[in-house]
Amino acid sequence: MSTTPSLPLRLDLPELGAVVCTRALRVLPGRRWTLAGATERGARAVVVKLFLAGRHARRDFRREQRGFALLHRHAISAPQVLYAGALAEPAGWVVVTAALDGTPADALGEAALPAVVRAVALQHAEGIEQRDAHLGNFLIADGLAWTLDGAGIRASRALSARRARHNLARWLAQYPPGIDRRSGELLTLYRTTRWDRGRVGSGDGFRNHIARERRERERRQVAKSLRTCGAYIASRTWRRFSVIDRAADTPALRAWLAAPDAPFDDPQAVWLKRGRSASVVRLTLDGRDVVVKRYNLKDFLHRLRRFWRPSRAWQSWRAAQRLLLWGVPTPKPVALLEERFGPLRGRAFYVSEYARGEPLATALPTADPPTRALLLKNLCALLGTLARLRLSHGDLKATNLLVDNDNTLMLLDLDALRRHRRRDACFRALARDVARLRANWADQPALLAELDRALADAGLAP
Repeated sequence: MSTTPSLPLRLDLPELGAVVCTRALRVLPGRRWTLAGATERGARAVVVKLFLAGRHARRDFRREQRGFALLHRHAISAPQVLYAGALAEPAGWVVVTAALDGTPADALGEAALPAVVRAVALQHAEGIEQRDAHLGNFLIADGLAWTLDGAGIRASRALSARRARHNLARWLAQYPPGIDRRSGELLTLYRTTRWDRGRVGSGDGFRNHIARERRERERRQVAKSLRTCGAYIASRTWRRFSVIDRAADTPALRAWLAAPDAPFDDPQAVWLKRGRSASVVRLTLDGRDVVVKRYNLKDFLHRLRRFWRPSRAWQSWRAAQRLLLWGVPTPKPVALLEERFGPLRGRAFYVSEYARGEPLATALPTADPPTRALLLKNLCALLGTLARLRLSHGDLKATNLLVDNDNTLMLLDLDALRRHRRRDACFRALARDVARLRANWADQPALLAELDRALADAGLAP
C-alpha cells in the first residue's frame, strides 16, 4: 500500500455512495490522509480523513468519532459527519465530513484571534478541552470558529481553572509575541464568554504562562524538523545525517545529497563566498534557486574542536525553524547534511532557498528619506520581535540583512543565532547586536544619528 495518496482517489462508501478525492489537505505518510473531494451523488463537497491501518489507526479513528459526537452534543460549531466506518481499500478507517466555506485561522493571522478565543471559551464552558492546539484546526466562517478536528477533543464534567488556563495559554501561544499587548482585551472576551470571573489569571502572570507555552511550542517544532514527519524526511547512518523539506524532495536534490561537493567543484559554479571556514554557491535544483553553504574544517585542530559540537549547519537549520515559526523573514531551509563518524561530526552543509534583494549595508545609505525612515522602522520592528522571543543574532552585520522589493528585512547567516533563558542575558546580547549593526556606518555620522533616534524611539537604544 502506498504511504501517500494517488489522486484522484475514489472511495465507495455505504449509504454515502462514491466519493472522489481530488486534493490533499494534509498528509502524514503511512498514517493519516486528509483529502478534499465530492460525492458523485449530488456533488456535495466533503472532507475525507483516512486513518491508514497501523498501530494507532483504530484508536485515532475512534477519538475522531467521539470528538465530533461530543462537539455536536454540546452545540459547538463543527462540520456534520456524513459517514464514519471501516475501509477495505486503502485499508483502514474513514471519517467523512461536510466541507465548509471559510478561511483557516492560521491564514488570517491576528484577525482570527477574537473568534478563536471565543470558541475556546465556549468549549471550556461545556467542559471541553481541545488538546491539539493548532490554528489549522479552526475554520473561520461568518465570524465563528468551527472546530475541524475531533481527535484532540477531551471532556470532563467541569474543567478546572488550572487546565483552562493552560489550554487557553497554549492557544494564544500559537501566535507571535506581538499579540501579548492584547492579552487584557482577549482575557476580557474569554471571561465574558465563559463567565470565568478571573480564575484563569491576568496580567504579567498570564503573559508569562503564554511565554512558557510559546517556548514549548518552539521546542517541539525544532525537534520535529529533525525527524521524519509530514513535512520533513530524515535519514541517519553511521557516516551521515540528513534532513530535507518534503516539499523540495526532487531528483536533483537527491542527486546533490549523493554528491554534495559537486557544485563546489563545478567550473561554472556561481560563487557567493569563498572562505576557509565556509564556502557558499548558488545553484538551481529542478527549477528552484537555492544557496548551498558548506562549513569547512580548516585543519586537524579545527576538526577536533568541532567533533562533539552541533555543526553550524545544524544550528542554522534550527534557527531558521524558530524564525519561520514566528513569522520572522528568513530564507526557507531546504536541506541539512552532516558528515559523521558515529557520534562524531565532520563537515556540514546547509541548503536554503535563494532570496533576492539588496543588503541593508548598501540599501540604507542610498535610500531616499521616506524609504530610509521605513527601513529603519522595519529594522526596529525586527529587533523588537527578536527581543520578545529572547533571540539574538550574534553577527548582525548589515550584509546579513536583506531588503526585498517591499522593504521587508530578511535575516541571513543564522549559525550564531541563540535563544536566551534569562531576560538580562538577552538584553546584553541584543546590545552587542546593535553595536555590531551601528559599526557598519561608523563613518556616516548623519545616518548613524538617524539610526540611533529610531532605536531610541523603539526602546532599543544601546
